[in-house]
Amino acid sequence: MTATIKDVALKAGVSVATVSRVLNGTAKVSDDAREAVLKAQRELGFYLNANARTLAKKDSDTIGILVSDISDPYFASMIKSCDVLANSMGKHLLITQGFYDPIREHKALDSLLSHKCSGLILHVLGLNDDVLSDYMKRFPQIVLINRYLEGFEHRCVNIDNEDAMYSVVSYLIENGHKKIAYITSSFNIKDANDRLEGYKKALREHNLPIDEDLIIKSQPSLEGGAKAAKELLSLGVDRFTAVACYSDSIAASAMSTFEHNGIQVPKQVSFTGFDDLFLSSCLNPALTTVTNPIEKMGAGALKLSLALRNNDNSYKIETFKTELIKRNSVEKLN
Repeated sequence: MTATIKDVALKAGVSVATVSRVLNGTAKVSDDAREAVLKAQRELGFYLNANARTLAKKDSDTIGILVSDISDPYFASMIKSCDVLANSMGKHLLITQGFYDPIREHKALDSLLSHKCSGLILHVLGLNDDVLSDYMKRFPQIVLINRYLEGFEHRCVNIDNEDAMYSVVSYLIENGHKKIAYITSSFNIKDANDRLEGYKKALREHNLPIDEDLIIKSQPSLEGGAKAAKELLSLGVDRFTAVACYSDSIAASAMSTFEHNGIQVPKQVSFTGFDDLFLSSCLNPALTTVTNPIEKMGAGALKLSLALRNNDNSYKIETFKTELIKRNSVEKLN
């Protein structure tokens, strides 16, 4: 038979109210009473029902985070920064993932909402704009990372993706590369479209042709990078001297695939990424990339979400700045 709070009170020799104060930390009690309650709790194996506690309050002490894939280092960095900040506020994270699938993202978001999360941070690629807009209208605490949604610009945490990709492709051109392939995201969302436009803009401004065959669409993951690399290899490496990538994860996997197929990086083909994840500096060669300050963006999104939940519209987030990081994955051509 499951123990109840009344059983704990009876065993500890205190009132139910005292047990509640001890377990919730809502008021001071004597050391003797606290020790008796905790001892009884351990012996009876009693723990407060988190869902029942949440129902009694306007919302919980939980920050909900929905990302595409927790195993991706990009999201791990974001979650870590959010956890540190949430912990300093006396809150904790409830994390789920959508794996780029609209049905899974829908279910995951509904699950977070059922827990009455006081903050909600979403990195979703599968949900279409109409569905996402409906959620945004009904739940003011939802903040989006790396996604732009018309009408909710003040709740979207972003960087200037077009300018960032323009800078890295321009760097390739400055180093003598005129045939540059591009691995982009297969999702039709603004950050992917903006990065693709940055790639094309750099080619146009340097009077270089845009070869649509060299633009490969892929899921933004390690698996997607490997698949895209095989597509490029099937075209023949004489078609390009460099590959710009939508993300560091794609670049790392694509570089590895090229090396395993006997193509030396950067001697035969140069590579660039996007994000500046920790792994980028650990690759051989170290990856030239663009910073995407996801840790700061995650913390900023968390603060914004909580402010909006409390009807505080004074907290604003500006577009985060990026920086070109030059490493060893780009060969200078004569």
